Amino acid sequence: MSRNSKLDSGEAVGSIIIIIVVMLVVSTTLNYSASNAPESSGTTSTTSSSAPTHSTSTSSSTTSSASAGVLAWSASPNYPTDIWTNSCVESGEYIYCIGGLTGANTGADATDAVYYGPISSSGIGSWTSTTAYPTTIRSETCVTDTSSIYCIGGYTNTTLTDAVYYAPISSSGVGAWTNTTGYPFPVWLTSCVVYGGGVYCVGGGTSESSLSSADSVYFAPFTSSGVGQWTNTTSYPVAVKQQSCVSYSNDIYCVGGYLSTSVYYAPLSTTGVGTWTNTTGYPFTVGANLLSCVTMGDQVFCVGGHTGAFVSSDVYYASLSPSGVGGWVSATSYPVAVFGESCVASGVRIYCIGGETASGSIVDASYASYAS
Repeated sequence: MSRNSKLDSGEAVGSIIIIIVVMLVVSTTLNYSASNAPESSGTTSTTSSSAPTHSTSTSSSTTSSASAGVLAWSASPNYPTDIWTNSCVESGEYIYCIGGLTGANTGADATDAVYYGPISSSGIGSWTSTTAYPTTIRSETCVTDTSSIYCIGGYTNTTLTDAVYYAPISSSGVGAWTNTTGYPFPVWLTSCVVYGGGVYCVGGGTSESSLSSADSVYFAPFTSSGVGQWTNTTSYPVAVKQQSCVSYSNDIYCVGGYLSTSVYYAPLSTTGVGTWTNTTGYPFTVGANLLSCVTMGDQVFCVGGHTGAFVSSDVYYASLSPSGVGGWVSATSYPVAVFGESCVASGVRIYCIGGETASGSIVDASYASYAS
């Protein structure tokens, strides 16, 4: 029962009762890109039949909410393999994607493959294989400081890892991977952001158990040899994993997580994370598990994720400020209900790669053009 194996890993939904239908995994690799549609065209909803309908609230963003939520999804070249729980970053108008699961078997289908491709307003260009990761890996978190990529933790085909690797990135791909200062404990399903020359990581799973997660927050500076010593800083208000964190200005914002609709934010500094404050909750009914969020300007956009018994195609956005997150507003739905995808932003565009649907199919996607 491939679906149950994912539930047992604590990665999909967390409880057998969340998805009670055993499904055959039919993996197909699709690609989407989206550009902002003319405001006069209205917002087209493509919510999956398995995704719930949610009410929306008024955004406090300084960007026009009437146009910001109107997205036009279109296809880009397929990712070279079916993929989910991979981690992608953007740098210099290229996207780089590391590892992930290529199939239904969460104990054997992790990959060490790394691919990259150019991105533009037309979507994603051709994918090219580049230097493989040092081990098979999934559910790791990768970040970039523009010249290098850093990947933290994750799950190999056999165990959690505390390993941190980094490599140079360029228009020619990813260079040689080098081991650097390990994370304080083996971790997966964490979420990390970059700020002020360092990386900040929140929570994460500490074992295969669906009940195992951490409230710890660590940061480390980037150095000429990777990352320096990890330092413990202000703990998250609750134990959390499967959330999606972003940074904007001098703050970090973390959305959802395992069976959670909570959103918290805190100030960032070179000495750590300040006090966490609860802000506007995410508009799912139960939780936002394995959604993917990105920032564009002073707004955060979040795509897909699990909510209760559903896989969602919903896309929501909200304004960001030192006072927290504004009201969440519904944007044009993703073409398919998906979770476990990896999204990046570049300028006024979003690109989302991989993810699994309620039926077990896998998509990659790119979204471009956002009216400001």
